Amino acid sequence: MKKFALLVALLASFSVAHADINLVGTMDAGYSGVKAPGSTTSTTSFSSGGMTTSYVGLTGKEDLGNGAKAIYELTSFLNDGNGAVQGGTTVNTFARSAFVGLSTELGTVTMGRQSNPSFLPVVLFNAYGDSGAYGPLWHATYFGNTGNAQTQLYNDTAWDNSINYSSPNILGATVNVQSAKGSTGGTNGGANVLFFKGDLGLTAFYQSTGFNSSGSFQTNVFTAYQPAVAKGVGASYDLHVAKLFATYTDAKDDSLNVNGKTSQVSALVPFGKGNIMAEFADTRYTSTSVTHYKEYAVGYDYNLSKKTDVYATFGRTDVTAQTAGQTVGAGLRVRF
Repeated sequence: MKKFALLVALLASFSVAHADINLVGTMDAGYSGVKAPGSTTSTTSFSSGGMTTSYVGLTGKEDLGNGAKAIYELTSFLNDGNGAVQGGTTVNTFARSAFVGLSTELGTVTMGRQSNPSFLPVVLFNAYGDSGAYGPLWHATYFGNTGNAQTQLYNDTAWDNSINYSSPNILGATVNVQSAKGSTGGTNGGANVLFFKGDLGLTAFYQSTGFNSSGSFQTNVFTAYQPAVAKGVGASYDLHVAKLFATYTDAKDDSLNVNGKTSQVSALVPFGKGNIMAEFADTRYTSTSVTHYKEYAVGYDYNLSKKTDVYATFGRTDVTAQTAGQTVGAGLRVRF
């Protein structure tokens, strides 16, 4: 870990003289109180990465001439509580991203560990964004710590060994096509489209996941390399008095006999120097039986500056045949 810290420090100092290399990151820390669905007790603890998972790393580019650029990104998840690197079931130092690419007027090709096709359609189309601790849509889609079986179908936010093509922006739309090959078997593939024009945003994605990335925070459910298929659509519209979001996703894994469907609606309402956040996600999944999850969250995010904010949030989760769960949290987030 000392070598990692020294490497980041040296490269950060190097970026002073070379503007094409940037030290980037987010530190997000606070406290939360959680009562899981079905539990009779609650716990209060230090919370790292409440609204955004804390990370640090490097991004850079080199101008190759004629509109072409070489690009790279190397970033690591961090635990603010003890300073440790977080990297999934096996601790990969740069589990957040590790890729290199080439960008031209015809589009961008990147290779390495990078976000999968579902990630941007999820985080850009809900009021809580990429909040792994408090976001209802995140909990319904990725590792939400609510026992939701649908999280097994997506399993991770990024893919190892992947190659991605991103199209140029055409009339407000960009298309991403991605493929990945597992080191010991299995393949992943998918695509998404993102459209932003004025106050309107639209998205759709499809992905088939057949192997578990080594950087995943979840147990490998793809040992037979039978892919789980997920697809979704989303929309947003900024009324200026409020920005509204809606999404629908459907994910299925025949080998696990699991099918999960999630509908989500949310809103960001400008208030003072920040935003009121309100979100509801409804998930029904079938396995040996049907289980219904309903998660609600409301909070306030106050901007101290362009890069620093404080937040407070409350959430409730209802699950079939269980007592309700609750989550409260507050914290400080600094971007750099």
